[in-house]
Amino acid sequence: MTKKPHKFHSLLHSADILEKRLATLLTPVGITPRQARILNMLSRVGEVSQTVLTEQFDVTSGSMSTMIDRLLKLGMIQRRKNPEDLRGDLISITDQGMAVLQEVRDVWQDIDELIEEKLGPEKAALLTELTRELKFALGGRVPGKDLKLPANQTTKRRRTHET
Repeated sequence: MTKKPHKFHSLLHSADILEKRLATLLTPVGITPRQARILNMLSRVGEVSQTVLTEQFDVTSGSMSTMIDRLLKLGMIQRRKNPEDLRGDLISITDQGMAVLQEVRDVWQDIDELIEEKLGPEKAALLTELTRELKFALGGRVPGKDLKLPANQTTKRRRTHET
């Protein structure tokens, strides 16, 4: 009996190729794809705790600390003590981070255009629809989209891209 090839391998391989291309395109910007997503979330939800970022991106606190430290050194975010919990920090995007995020969005647009060029507009739209549906069906989420901030934590929400 001949087994059929696993259907998800092509999806994984395509995602890997796209992520490598994205990382290469972001190299001149100086950040990784995940750091770009952190900037994007901060631009949408405003100031949040480092703990919230860790939870929203489903990474370890050590991994998030490393990303936060790098973004701080680059001047893309700022950190301040949480006045409600002095053990915790609040993270927000800086003007420099917003400028870099615009460059990131241009790169994201380039990737979208590459997909459309390779598949055509109809198939690219269908791919987007199906992969979003799969992401949510598997329990994925848009970091920060349904975030309920504590009443004492104010935020300036901005309308931006979801990732």
